[in-house]
Amino acid sequence: MSKRIIRRAELQRRVPFSMVHIWRLERQGKFPTRIKLGENSVGWDEDEIDAWIEARIRAGGRSPRRDAASPAG
Repeated sequence: MSKRIIRRAELQRRVPFSMVHIWRLERQGKFPTRIKLGENSVGWDEDEIDAWIEARIRAGGRSPRRDAASPAG
C-alpha cells in the first residue's frame, strides 16, 4: 500500500482546528508531525491523521470538563 500525503486544505477539512492550534499540538507531541516536502511546502501522512482522528473518536472526542459534576443546562 502506498503512502498518501495530504496538504493543508485537506487537513483542515478533516480536522477543524486552526493551523496555529495544530502547530501547538504538534510541538506538544499530541498531533502527527508535518512532513517537509519542499522549501515552502508541508504535508501530513494520511494514515497518521486517520489514526489520530480514530483515537479521538474512541476517547469520546472530549477533554474532561471542569464543571463535570454540574448538570447540563
